[in-house]
Amino acid sequence: MTKSLFLAVLLVSPFALAKKQNEPNIHTRGLLKKITCSYHGSGKTPTGESIGSVDFADPEKTVCDPLGSGSANNSENGLFAKLFVKSPEMSSPVKSVMDYYNQGVKLDQDLYFSDVNVPTRIFTDGFATKNGEVLVDASGNKLIENFAIEYTSVLKLSDQDREGHYEISLLSDDGARLFVKEAGVWNELVNNDGVHPTRLGCPYRTVEMKKDTELPIRILYYQGPRYHIANVMLWKHHKKAQSWKKPSSHSLCGIQSNSFFYNPKTGKKQAAVKVLEATGWDVVAPANFHMPPLKPNPCVEPDFAISDFKVASLAAPNAEITWSTNFPSTSQIYIVNIFTGEEMYTTVDTEMVTSHKAVLSGLIHGLQYQIQAISVDAKGKEVRSPAVMLLP
Repeated sequence: MTKSLFLAVLLVSPFALAKKQNEPNIHTRGLLKKITCSYHGSGKTPTGESIGSVDFADPEKTVCDPLGSGSANNSENGLFAKLFVKSPEMSSPVKSVMDYYNQGVKLDQDLYFSDVNVPTRIFTDGFATKNGEVLVDASGNKLIENFAIEYTSVLKLSDQDREGHYEISLLSDDGARLFVKEAGVWNELVNNDGVHPTRLGCPYRTVEMKKDTELPIRILYYQGPRYHIANVMLWKHHKKAQSWKKPSSHSLCGIQSNSFFYNPKTGKKQAAVKVLEATGWDVVAPANFHMPPLKPNPCVEPDFAISDFKVASLAAPNAEITWSTNFPSTSQIYIVNIFTGEEMYTTVDTEMVTSHKAVLSGLIHGLQYQIQAISVDAKGKEVRSPAVMLLP
């Protein structure tokens, strides 16, 4: 076996997997006892696209999952939105979402949703930014009423969806309107505007969706007086194109009640929603919403991961080990003497870094070692590199 660097990825041994990262050195009575480790990490904040991280938006201006419908699974999915509040010029009471859109005050904060699926319920939580600041209205009160949201996204079929013509509807309390961009022009598809309890607003016609269709959408929604909110986007597949001169003339379109579709206290489906599902209606899934071009969803954090783990240099008695993490985290090395079975964990370096370097000293020429990098992020999540062999 060569005396130069020998590096090969191995499966982690069962006994190695059973050990915890913060466990003290074990079985170090023999040759491993002489090994020491020093650390030289850097980069206290995420280091960018080179390690697969998402652009991190200003936490003071970023609101994630504002209505509690859930977070998107990856940065390409979701809806981008802006929040509007009443201006002095607006009449009271407001009767249309377009009053907010045309005369309201647009706030600086950016909102990110995974989907449009907020069944009828009480809304008292308000809007909190990533750094915990709760948005308030012009009077300094928590913003739980008299606001509007402008959603933008791109609608696509998932692998499970059938090509065809889709009837898209909005179940909302209060008003909501849906626009789609076709051939460069924004066309209104659903008008469910006005002050009302939860009501199913249906389209004037269907839209054709193929596997490669990318349909830009814009939803204008507003919440009037407290406390109930609802905003659910549903669709139904048709084999042929359909149109309706009076959208409320079929299905349950036009019916309104805060307890007819969902139980406002529990959010559970009532008989009306079960009837809609039985007749082919489905809530549009998170996988169907794609962020607008060049606008990744910053509320979706990638999985904590190690990358670029390697032995940068090796010459007994020293070895330099480097790796990267996509979030600031601690540094530690797990070592096994292959010939004797001895194993140890180096002392944890608690400095939170993204570029990690560990320098091992005391390695014995001719002995074979198995090593593994370990990092733990600020949330306590541990990640380990593949195990590798080295022969100094």
